[in-house]
Amino acid sequence: MKCSNHKKKEAVTACSLCGTALCAKCNLTLAGKNYCQKCADELVRDGAIVTVRKLYEILEEKRKHYRVHLLLNLKIASVENKEMLLKGILHNISSGGMAALSDKPVSINEIVRLSFVLPTREHLENLQGGVIRSEKIGEKYNLGFIFMNLGEKQKIIDDFLMDFRKKKYAQDSANMSNYLF
Repeated sequence: MKCSNHKKKEAVTACSLCGTALCAKCNLTLAGKNYCQKCADELVRDGAIVTVRKLYEILEEKRKHYRVHLLLNLKIASVENKEMLLKGILHNISSGGMAALSDKPVSINEIVRLSFVLPTREHLENLQGGVIRSEKIGEKYNLGFIFMNLGEKQKIIDDFLMDFRKKKYAQDSANMSNYLF
């Protein structure tokens, strides 16, 4: 049997998932199994997403600030590069910073302006943030920002987080009362 990619080379194995014939050069071994490049890429990508989710769950217990998970439209503008304007999705926020997904990366240590509307309908515009994380996950970039020089806007964020936490505690307490005798 010939390799699917190199018609002149003999296949030494087949992909464990799709069965594609592979020569020694095309064979990728992961966790003791043989894969073609396409299947290996999919496994690594899917595994990376699962790993990031588990990492967030572990880190949640060790975070300095209470974090709220929500999805909000976000505008990201560079302080230095007036032409750079990205759109993203804010997926969690805390008193100290936030995380978002974007189609494009932003350089670590870059200072940006962040604009979004809280569920309370309060517009937070041109918040200064420093980029502390910019990692590719699949086709998107997971960006982490630390808030800088918020002034009176810090109180707006803190009040939103406290109200959210109170509502969640009240909801959790109500749900627990169903189990009491």
